[in-house]
Amino acid sequence: MELLLTGDSIIARPENHSIPELNFQLQKFLSCNIYNTAISGINSGGLALSLPNLVFNQPKCNYLIILVGTNDLATHKQVPLRQFEKNLELIASSIIWLYYPEKVIFITPPAVDENKQRVRNNRLVMEYGNIVKKVASEYKFSIIDLASKMQENKNFPEIFNGKKNDGLHFGVNGYKLLANLIVKKINQISN
Repeated sequence: MELLLTGDSIIARPENHSIPELNFQLQKFLSCNIYNTAISGINSGGLALSLPNLVFNQPKCNYLIILVGTNDLATHKQVPLRQFEKNLELIASSIIWLYYPEKVIFITPPAVDENKQRVRNNRLVMEYGNIVKKVASEYKFSIIDLASKMQENKNFPEIFNGKKNDGLHFGVNGYKLLANLIVKKINQISN
């Protein structure tokens, strides 16, 4: 099996390894090749413009996994909701020729610890996440509602305990949660 992961720093970041932490955690559960083209700081417009490098010029994989929106909703560089939706539609319509819809997994932006995070809040996370879910539904893509799953977790604040410890970026516990959600979704799709 091969996975292509792309999006922002939540997908891109190494935490305790020389490779992205998400890759490391996924390889504990799945025997697969992982291509990770995520770019820290990228927003939906940047991702749409970068699809040739980040998706089209990569090997065609069994699953394409995209997490974007984290930077779109940041209040100091916010992309308006309407534009965010247009960008996601452009991304979706651009990749659907290459990937069968259910093999595309959109992930909502993560919840934040509002006690630490200064430029994002969970109200905005929900609004932008709803747009991700709407576009995924329109294109019949698979969806992981990461923010909801994080907030349901009894150890919610511990998800962020890591090197950055900024209420947004994950520590190892956050990556274990995200990897588990991805593996569960892939198992649902393949059965």
